Amino acid sequence: MISITDIELSRKEYLALPETEWRKDYFDEATGGYVVTHHLKDKDDLRRPGIAAEVMACQKLAEIGKHVLRLPENVPELIDDISIVGTPYRELLKFKSGEKDPRGYPDAFFDGQTWDFKTSTFRNDDTLRHRIKDGRKADNTIFIVSCYDDIARIRSAIGREYGSRKKEASWNELPNVYYLLDKRLSPVWEK
Repeated sequence: MISITDIELSRKEYLALPETEWRKDYFDEATGGYVVTHHLKDKDDLRRPGIAAEVMACQKLAEIGKHVLRLPENVPELIDDISIVGTPYRELLKFKSGEKDPRGYPDAFFDGQTWDFKTSTFRNDDTLRHRIKDGRKADNTIFIVSCYDDIARIRSAIGREYGSRKKEASWNELPNVYYLLDKRLSPVWEK
């Protein structure tokens, strides 16, 4: 049970985020969860299904008490100038060995980790495996699912991807994989 004191502390934290850096999108009065978007993140085009799903997922995460910071994207020239709640943005990004450019830009930051959102609308394993590999830019990948059948497909895809990497021990490059169904965030696979 979340106390009124915890909700008030969350509200103070939410309100204290500088409006020059963060757009305040949503605060959940029942849990104290919230969603803010960095001012360098592209404007949401809700006509794109993946973006609409990400926005909806962020609100659901706030409804379960998460403090979701939506991160800037495609800003290679600024990664040394941006700080995310006191942490240099560069430190949150994943780099290939010896590379100066990040693998990509994660979608969000909460619970002290980076997260990348994916939809599970494609039903074949190869597409899901590609989405899992693309999620290597974050600590965790969240598949936004609409039914339990999608979870079985994701489990199958992560099992195949893990199996293909087990021999060469590159499985540890994969992100942890979660699913979000309604207001439930659950692990599918964790390192």
